[in-house]
Amino acid sequence: MESGTAADERILNRRFLALAAMEFWERFAMSGMKSLLVLLLVDHVLAGDLSQVLGATAIRDTSAALFGQVSITGLASQLYGYANALIYLSIPLGGLAGDLIGSRRKMVTCGGALMLLGLMLMLDERTFLIGLVPFAIGTGLLKGNLSAQVGLLFRDEAQRRRGYALYLGFLNAGIICGPLVCGTLAAIAGPAYAIVAAICALAIGLVFYARSISEAGPTGAQAAPARAGSGPIAAIALLIVALAAVYLCYSAYDQLSNIFLVWARVHVDLRLGGWTMPVAWFVSLDGAFTLALIVASQAAMRALERRGIATSAVTQILFGGLFCTAGYLLLAIGVATNGDAALPLPWALGYLLLIDAAIVLIWPSGLSLIAAIAPGRLVGFWMGLFYLHGFFASLWVGFSGVFYERMAIGHFWLLHAGVAATGALLMLLIGVPLMRAVRRQAITTSA
Repeated sequence: MESGTAADERILNRRFLALAAMEFWERFAMSGMKSLLVLLLVDHVLAGDLSQVLGATAIRDTSAALFGQVSITGLASQLYGYANALIYLSIPLGGLAGDLIGSRRKMVTCGGALMLLGLMLMLDERTFLIGLVPFAIGTGLLKGNLSAQVGLLFRDEAQRRRGYALYLGFLNAGIICGPLVCGTLAAIAGPAYAIVAAICALAIGLVFYARSISEAGPTGAQAAPARAGSGPIAAIALLIVALAAVYLCYSAYDQLSNIFLVWARVHVDLRLGGWTMPVAWFVSLDGAFTLALIVASQAAMRALERRGIATSAVTQILFGGLFCTAGYLLLAIGVATNGDAALPLPWALGYLLLIDAAIVLIWPSGLSLIAAIAPGRLVGFWMGLFYLHGFFASLWVGFSGVFYERMAIGHFWLLHAGVAATGALLMLLIGVPLMRAVRRQAITTSA
């Protein structure tokens, strides 16, 4: 009996490692290309005769008809936004395709193949823009089904959240490594080498994924955990509330890579001894803090479990919203107490730690909750809806940034604290009662 359990554990670990490694290599490729996309468009693809680039003149003329004449930089920025929007909108559709077809492994493989096709087309400037389409659609197919497979590996909610937390670590490692490697290659050897690096990364991930998953057996509906049996109305209502809370928290969090950097460059004391820290390092520190907090949070959760204290996914999403709120309140307090003087660096680092703690709690818990209570045949679709947090956050960041110069900066940070607090309030007032209703239904069904 023990040997069978040990064998099952090895199979589970092998499956999980294959999925997490695929996520790392996919994030490596996607983040590496995203970090270079605007620069490649401005310096190479759109710098010459647009008639030689397939689709460029049509996009330029359409943009001019809608927004007036735009510069090359403006056109590149629009293309960057369109590509990102297509990625995020493709994820729910990719998850739904996996739900309907029934083979998530095939969908992941097809998604990876489309991403490879897109990258190969991007090697030639004439087909670069065309390549963005299969790259974005392939990303949606891959993401929506890969994260669903992770959730279907685990039967226990606490194990599932730990699995997603570790999965988040692989994801962040890819986000850190991709831009470093691709950016360095583009600067030293040229953009083609950066694209080839992304191609190699995806190929490595797909080969490892295909070999490991086929050895471990099928994943998807066949490996689905025993579900809670919750009533569909209460479960779906809880998922809607949880997704709203996630969207609100991420909307506040994403200001880190936008207005926060613009503000911090002038109003935060970035000096460390006789050296000034580049403001862009906050983005790198974001990834590093996230990895460190994953380790710390998992140690804390295990310590609580040993004491018999269990925290649900709903509770963790609630606390994540509170941490994000606290981060922006810290900035507002720092601005109020320091007046016109530059804000000391520890205040900004404290803000970063708090909002990263929010993501470390919310991201694994949100996906775990979906894997546990979403309708069994639509898990991939709901996973895809979770990833729409990037789409809605981008809309909010762009909209709210308009008010940066129209209101006092302390009030601007309070606005974002209010956005995150609204998500936490939703979970407290609606999410917690709905979770109780779902559990009661599960107990009734079991009995």
